[in-house]
Amino acid sequence: MSVGRLVKATIPLLLIAFGLLWPVVFTGGGSAGTPAEDPVVISNFTLDAAVDGAGDMTAVETITTEFYSTDRHGIFRYWDVANQNDSHVRQKPDVTSILLDGRPVPYQMLWEGGKRFRVAKIGDPDRTLSDGTHVFELRYRIPGVLDPGGTGADRRFAQTVGAPGPSPSPSVFFWNVVAPSWNNRIDRADITVTLPGDVGAVQCSVGFGVGRVCDELRARGNTVVASASSLPPRTPVTLRAGVDVATPARLTLPWPYTWDRVLGQSVTAVLWVLGLTMAFGALAVLWFRSVLERSPGFPLQYAPPPGLGPVQLEYIRTEAVPKNGLTATLFYLAERDLITLHQVSDKEWKIRSIARAGQWSGVDPVSLAVASRLKLLNAGSEFAAKKSVKSGEKLNKAKTDMAEAVRTWAIDSGLMVARKKELWLRAANAVAFVLMVCGFFRWGFPTTMWALPFAAFFLFSAASWRDGVGTRRTPAGRELWSRAGGFHRMLATDSAETRFDFSARKDLYIAYVPFAVAAGVAAAWAKKYETYTNTAAPQPDWYTTSTTSSSWGVAGGSGGRTSTVSRRHCPRRSAPTPPPSRPPRRAAVAAVASAAVVVAVVAEEEADHGDFPARRRARAGGADPDRICGRLQQDPVRRRPRRRGAVGDRRRTDPACVADPRPRADGADLRHP
Repeated sequence: MSVGRLVKATIPLLLIAFGLLWPVVFTGGGSAGTPAEDPVVISNFTLDAAVDGAGDMTAVETITTEFYSTDRHGIFRYWDVANQNDSHVRQKPDVTSILLDGRPVPYQMLWEGGKRFRVAKIGDPDRTLSDGTHVFELRYRIPGVLDPGGTGADRRFAQTVGAPGPSPSPSVFFWNVVAPSWNNRIDRADITVTLPGDVGAVQCSVGFGVGRVCDELRARGNTVVASASSLPPRTPVTLRAGVDVATPARLTLPWPYTWDRVLGQSVTAVLWVLGLTMAFGALAVLWFRSVLERSPGFPLQYAPPPGLGPVQLEYIRTEAVPKNGLTATLFYLAERDLITLHQVSDKEWKIRSIARAGQWSGVDPVSLAVASRLKLLNAGSEFAAKKSVKSGEKLNKAKTDMAEAVRTWAIDSGLMVARKKELWLRAANAVAFVLMVCGFFRWGFPTTMWALPFAAFFLFSAASWRDGVGTRRTPAGRELWSRAGGFHRMLATDSAETRFDFSARKDLYIAYVPFAVAAGVAAAWAKKYETYTNTAAPQPDWYTTSTTSSSWGVAGGSGGRTSTVSRRHCPRRSAPTPPPSRPPRRAAVAAVASAAVVVAVVAEEEADHGDFPARRRARAGGADPDRICGRLQQDPVRRRPRRRGAVGDRRRTDPACVADPRPRADGADLRHP
């Protein structure tokens, strides 16, 4: 796989990875500033908590509030589910009941801060509370509140009571008994905590850091009592008490809380998602394989099936209209002596019809559609390929007619049939893409990992959008596919098995150029000719030119790149004495050997872009028959020929942009008398 294809294949994976992991990068835990103080005052906050032997805490909070013309529906209660001492522990509250003034009140449980804070939105949305005192009672349960005995031992507290004993306590209750999330002023807080074992040393701080001492702090048996007063908004009261019991086991997760928006808070859910991802991926692969046609085998063919043009042959082979189809069709018509290609100037080419009466009757319908659109059916008619929007529009319409004609021909000839049910895979792929995006943004999904099953299905079924899905070849079409594939092997592969006897059939090189251009293997076909004959590829006789300052030569290429037609507008110089010649062995390819390359290139570029600026053409480098927009001229700065003895030495001493008048001195020039 080439580097370019590897990078292209990596882009979707990178986008999926970003969609999955963005909550980790953008935690969303911060805020633009400190929130405004809630005008509701808590006159008394009472916590009565009991911790059992399993480390689970059952708590009752009684919150006496004062409302002063606030038009409020209720209050908010925040719980931090992350354990500050162990990022793998989650302490999610389970709210059992909430009362307002002794009666049940509607409430809604929410998440904030990237699923770090559990929020109870308490109050009837259809009714505001009257001024005066209102009492809220919250009952909830939190698991795993006992930490190992060494937790928080290095922290300084404002106040300590009780003796730690001869050895540190095996467990510790380390808790913000008044949470820092309260955005209300608290006049007084009374705390009572009952622990599952005898209490050792007890420490208390009001505020962050060392803070100040509690108004009251005492421990007796397994009970701790503390109180504080005059607490500004967002002021915590922290309690640390040693407990003489072994630390009970508690549920932990393999990932820290910052990953909760990605993976959630359940290992079981992660395993389910992984299983669904593999299942969806396997389903996509099996479904996609069901819409593919099994190869019939491609025995070697030394000639194309009779009666087929290059676009027809390539369409039956790939079920796709070749992107170089218009160029190939012009070559094909010129090779059949139906048109000629003439270069008028650097900016204008003319395609002229020379067909005699009745000659068009034997032309395939695809080539005929192109000729009809360009108005070339009458002898002597011409089409001028200029750098104009009008010329580009005509060629664009010719490409459209060509595509419609080849599809109609394949169906009407009984070579292909429609298989509409295969298109359901495309619909499923589109649905998977939409659900994948919804999963990444957590629209209807709790975490981003739920996008993975849909991402797997989307990736493994994305190839369903390529040409060929929705149609099937008939038995006759498969037989023709086999022959077309065998001919393609002869054009494209370089092996002893596919060797072509050019010495006996030299004229067929040019005859097969249109088919090579349609298949995108013009470079391989030209290189094959040079390799087996040790001569430059011949030039067709259906190209003429009125210019005298241009010369056509061969530029280097490799792989799937086609030959490049090099044009140099430079002063000629006298030719030096040629060095001893030998057959050229350049890893280059011969030019497709006609200015028809340029005709189609300029025309097809204009069809896509309208007026094609000269500076862009110079930057792009010109024409490439395989891609319809390769290099037209080779920049001397980018020209780096390999060293080849005397020829290589002579080239290095040539000044830039000086044409070499010696025909075939290096197997690269194709010149006119």
